[in-house]
Amino acid sequence: MAAKISEALEVSLDYLVGSSSVIVKDKKMLYRLELLEKISEEDKNTILKVVDSYLKEAQLNSTQNRLQ
Repeated sequence: MAAKISEALEVSLDYLVGSSSVIVKDKKMLYRLELLEKISEEDKNTILKVVDSYLKEAQLNSTQNRLQ
């Protein structure tokens, strides 16, 4: 029943029961986050370093575009 409620509200079960303050509505992103939890710490850290690098670049580009 809780799973159906969380699906209808488009929130995770963790969020529904108050274990998380983050709402992930993008099901593909949620799936990716779940996969990250299942891999080794070393692989997870490598992936997150790459993602962090892309996020920093995207943020910089966004800021530069606003200044132009």
